Amino acid sequence: MFGELTATTAAGRELVSLAEGHVDTLAGRAGRHDRDNTFVADNFADLRDSGVLAACAPTRHGGLGVRSLHDVLVAVSRLARGCGSTAICANMHMASVWGQVRRWEGAEADGDRVRAAQLDAILEALGGSDLIMAGASTEPGAMWNGALTEAVRKDDEYVITGRKTFVTNSAVADSFNVAVRVADPDGGWRHAEAVVLAGTPGLTVLGDWDALGMRGSGSHGLLLEDCVVPADRVTVGEPFGPPTPEDLARSCAINFPLLGASLGIAEAAFQIAVEHATRVPRQPGRAAPAHHPSVQREVATMELDLAATRGVLERSGRLVDALFAADDPAQRSEAAVRDVVRGWQAAKLLANRTAVSTVDRAMTICGGASFSSRHPLSRLYRDARAGGFMQPFGSLDGYPYIGRVALGLDPHAD
Repeated sequence: MFGELTATTAAGRELVSLAEGHVDTLAGRAGRHDRDNTFVADNFADLRDSGVLAACAPTRHGGLGVRSLHDVLVAVSRLARGCGSTAICANMHMASVWGQVRRWEGAEADGDRVRAAQLDAILEALGGSDLIMAGASTEPGAMWNGALTEAVRKDDEYVITGRKTFVTNSAVADSFNVAVRVADPDGGWRHAEAVVLAGTPGLTVLGDWDALGMRGSGSHGLLLEDCVVPADRVTVGEPFGPPTPEDLARSCAINFPLLGASLGIAEAAFQIAVEHATRVPRQPGRAAPAHHPSVQREVATMELDLAATRGVLERSGRLVDALFAADDPAQRSEAAVRDVVRGWQAAKLLANRTAVSTVDRAMTICGGASFSSRHPLSRLYRDARAGGFMQPFGSLDGYPYIGRVALGLDPHAD
């Protein structure tokens, strides 16, 4: 496709090539999963078999050793050309693997042999695609960085109670990374993350996913009722308060490559519109829609929007990769992280908007046929809207964040 994003590393190029090999198959199944509201289990099995899901695991653990989040985004965009639900499912797992690699490397660097050995075993399972992970952060009535789900310490265990929503991959996950809060001995709360294994007593996948779009993602709710988890599976972090640079960086690592889904949806819609416009009409004497000036303008507008979105995503991706590759603490300062997040949020708002507007223009070109629920543009029209609800941030918070940072203001001030 003209002007498409490409990977910047050898491992990333291998991942993107693998992803491209799945597009036609994903597209052929997408309509069925959308209509039936079924998890994309067959697609996930294919991604597991090809090595896509294990791509971010180190080569010594059986993965491709992909470290560039920019390149993960490119791969996600390719998957989304075939099926948006599969793309966001793959991202959630791959980003979790990427995070586990960072934790393992940190434990190795700190000389924490016990923790490093635990993470090494997890990476062996992830590299062999024997373990599927899901993140469980979102919950009703809570800010993205202020979990209400509570973990209470009892001797060498924690007891967890709460409810999560939008838990992508929950239909097949073997392990859930659950955002929780724990009581701070000095008062207030601290952030924490608990690893809860599927099958843990008190853990229930609610099976309640029935959404407007991304219907194949299996993003069910999660109910935790007195779930007992060993203390060594709970990582306690900073006190509650405004997001720290580490909070923002960690969220960026998971959610930046997710923007590839919006890009891929827009690219798929553009291609459908072009193919329709260049098709010779069945009615004799009529020219193809491509010859109509209004169609040409719509296609040109889509081309411009895609070019701008790709440019912003590529620039933001390079900044994100540079942030995580930095050795100098000054490069991970609060100001530096805010600038990277500012770029990420600009890319998010633009990618989300471009997905919606491009599908809308494609429907205008394709006409009434695209209004049918079985037309691929109908599914893309609904899938495109998912990006705007993904935190952080939605548009209501994203615009103020960008504006405040650009103006030299504290983006988290009341």
